[in-house]
Amino acid sequence: KKIIMNSKFLSFVLVFSLLFCLNIDAQKKTTATKQPAKTQVVKREQPNFVTSVEGIKEYSLSNGLQILLVPDATQSNVVVNIVYKVGSRHEGYGEKGMAHLLEHMLFKSTKNLGDIKKMLTDKGGNANGTTWYDRTNYYEIFPSNEENLRWSIEMEADRMINATMLQSDLDKEFSVVRNEFEIGENEPSSVLQERILSTAYLWHNYGSSTIGSKEDIERVKADRLKVFYQKYYQPDNAVLMIGGKFDEANALKYVAQYFSVIPKPTRILDKTYTIEPAQDGERYVELRRNGDVYSIGVVYHTAAFADKDYAAIDALVEVLTSDPSGYLYKSLIDTHLATNIEGHQPTLRDAAFAYFYLSVPKEKNIDEIKTTFVNELNKIGTTAYTEEDLNRAKAKLLKSIENITNNTLNKVINATEIIGAGDYRLFFIYRDNVEKLTLDDLNRVAKKYFLSNNRTLGVFIPAKEEIRVKSDEITDEQIAEMVGNYEGKVQDEELKSFEASIANIKANLTEKTLANGLKYGIVNKSLKGKKVVAQFRIPCGTAESLAGKGVVFSAMVYLMKTGTATMTKAQIQDKLDQLKSSIGFGKRPQDLYISVNTYEEYAPQVFALLNDILKNSTFPQNEFDKLMEQFKSSIDASRNDPQSLASTEISRLSDPYPESSIFYTPTLDETLTRIEKITREQVMEMYKMIGAKHGVGTIVSGLSAEKVQALVENAFENWTTTTEYVKVLQTFFPTKETYKEIQIDDKENAVNFGTINFQINESSPEYPALEIANEILGSGGFLNSRIAKRLRENEGISYGAGADISVPVKENTASWFSYAFYNPTKKSEVNAALKDEVSKAIASGFTAEEMKDAIGSWKNGRNTSLGTDGMIISLTNKHLFFDTPLEEFDELEKKVDALKVADLNAVIKKYLNLDQLIMVNAGDFKKE
Repeated sequence: KKIIMNSKFLSFVLVFSLLFCLNIDAQKKTTATKQPAKTQVVKREQPNFVTSVEGIKEYSLSNGLQILLVPDATQSNVVVNIVYKVGSRHEGYGEKGMAHLLEHMLFKSTKNLGDIKKMLTDKGGNANGTTWYDRTNYYEIFPSNEENLRWSIEMEADRMINATMLQSDLDKEFSVVRNEFEIGENEPSSVLQERILSTAYLWHNYGSSTIGSKEDIERVKADRLKVFYQKYYQPDNAVLMIGGKFDEANALKYVAQYFSVIPKPTRILDKTYTIEPAQDGERYVELRRNGDVYSIGVVYHTAAFADKDYAAIDALVEVLTSDPSGYLYKSLIDTHLATNIEGHQPTLRDAAFAYFYLSVPKEKNIDEIKTTFVNELNKIGTTAYTEEDLNRAKAKLLKSIENITNNTLNKVINATEIIGAGDYRLFFIYRDNVEKLTLDDLNRVAKKYFLSNNRTLGVFIPAKEEIRVKSDEITDEQIAEMVGNYEGKVQDEELKSFEASIANIKANLTEKTLANGLKYGIVNKSLKGKKVVAQFRIPCGTAESLAGKGVVFSAMVYLMKTGTATMTKAQIQDKLDQLKSSIGFGKRPQDLYISVNTYEEYAPQVFALLNDILKNSTFPQNEFDKLMEQFKSSIDASRNDPQSLASTEISRLSDPYPESSIFYTPTLDETLTRIEKITREQVMEMYKMIGAKHGVGTIVSGLSAEKVQALVENAFENWTTTTEYVKVLQTFFPTKETYKEIQIDDKENAVNFGTINFQINESSPEYPALEIANEILGSGGFLNSRIAKRLRENEGISYGAGADISVPVKENTASWFSYAFYNPTKKSEVNAALKDEVSKAIASGFTAEEMKDAIGSWKNGRNTSLGTDGMIISLTNKHLFFDTPLEEFDELEKKVDALKVADLNAVIKKYLNLDQLIMVNAGDFKKE
């Protein structure tokens, strides 16, 4: 857990990082044999219906393509996701990282359609590609219409067999992939996991990082990559999934039109056959790199996803690590020996692994902690687990399964992992296995897998007559037998369609105000699984009452669910898991944010629980003490992180508020001092300052307005405060040219952040032009803005680069900011390229064609967002809080449509001035 700094910049970087962690997820594939000539003429055929399982309709083509349709009328978007059954598990000698590198190349161009990234940019929406051990996938999410559906299917069929794979493209892309590798090298915990896995696996490729070997990436040639591509990127090795709102008959027609004409390859794919032998003793690995927080990782060899033991092991990992009831959590976190423990078991085709991660403050004795940790791990097989342990773990796992099941777009993308593990129906079998879990299952897997000689952590210990663990092999035939006659559960839910438009949102919106002043909106929209989602924004305090209390506010938010007058932290979490629901809290300098995710049948209990938390939280001393240790550990972890240091520094330079301001950005040392001075009593005083009076909220569900009104009244009507609220206005600080460099030893990746402040808000006449101008310059398209194309596509010196604008609704305190991630040796080139692109925009402006493309992409992206519940809530809360009409969303598009290229060129000249640019670089610039 990290303390959220008061930085508009850091929040953007975190979002960017998450997108790109998803974008190219770090894991890749192996070598090849070529298929026959692509010019072979094949007669078009209609997909053949195979089976239907719980809302998933399966079809097939004679060329081997498997098609899965997942219709959902409640969606406004459609997702097309194609999964290739190839990942880093299939890579051979000299091919480490080839699957991942190929994933990058598939976003270049095809023989028939041309530039993929340009087309994705023009279409808008969301698109991505990821690679992992067993699979590679590509998906697109667009507003639901026939053209988007047709194009997505055509594009995926074209790049399946017609990617150009040019050496000139590869020459640029390998350095981008290398930069991605270097970003991962900056994170010690990530490197530690790689080292542990490579030690745990002697032969199987699960011991090799999917992102691959930097040397292999740099040396591979396009012709060899093409052989790999032609071997695995074929219809008989692919599963095409289409989900959301779409016409099924048309979808099948397009599949027939574009995919059925692809010949079935004559080559035969050899199955991978390497099986990791039973481990014959505990193994130990030590990593020494720059950093400030100790960490310990542990791997146990476990079972394949198709193995019946997998679900039991998942439950056991929950029993061991869950906050606050986990056995390891209690023995290591509650005792303040460590600040964080995590555990997970990845979804894999072959025998997988359970990984545990422990974070330890630097002032602790790591040898003593390691000894204690190992002693606790040794108890796993002998602990007397209880039915309460089992039921708690099952509730949490089933809640997660339910959430995936009832979000169709995520379900389709999540199925990537299940398909990679063997077959999409394994998801339902896994769910069934979780439901059937018994205490005997829990105890059996604890004794079978969690033995010291099946563990990788420490030193080698000679021993005799050890019981070795060898995971069972699951064959394709066993999986086929397992899933062949599986019919799944009956699907009887009727779902209503909901048009993604402002007019329809308004037509389904009911506005209410509680007696205590809380304004809230009720949006009548049926959600899959009869879900209920809500978010509330609760402003509080004044400039004086909140001065210097940012850390206190953060602590209060973290501690809100740690206990009430009637419930413990464990009871609160157990209750939410049993109700398959969640309550979350977040903050900004003057606002408490509350989110609720539940189901119609559980909503009364969940909103009653929320009321108990809001009125009766007790903030236990032991939880407060643990949190303070976590805060301190977070500060230590940030001291050598380029992104954290650069974002903090640029916020301090661009917005130099006085230390008493709620918008002040403290240094890490100042934050640490504030943490050391904070008391539980201060947290409780902050808690008393907050009430519903000035708040707003939005609830989206299929419930009647009367039932939602009762829920809101139950949660908020009697939640009040006598503390005054006065909105604190931000101050405009004009920026001036400043350059700052932060040297951080032994970091493989560097960052560049830049910013310029100016005065404008969303009501300003020039705001629409500024939006589109920056769409072209830095934020638009699928890596297709000028900055992204220059630094990543053309010069290959950055994994990710771009720019964005922050424009307030009312206040005139806007800013433009840029970012780039790069190898430290490329600092000069990155700095020069960023400035040069801004200079060109200022001097020469943009073209009418650029403007037209940017407007199309920008509008498509907004329409895609409008199809999500999160955007509906965001727009409605904005309307309630600022008293702005919902129609402003459509009005902005009308203003954008009326723009002339001269408008864009004028705002760039007016607001972007390199004499006002603040630029900060952070990294190891001693590297050669």
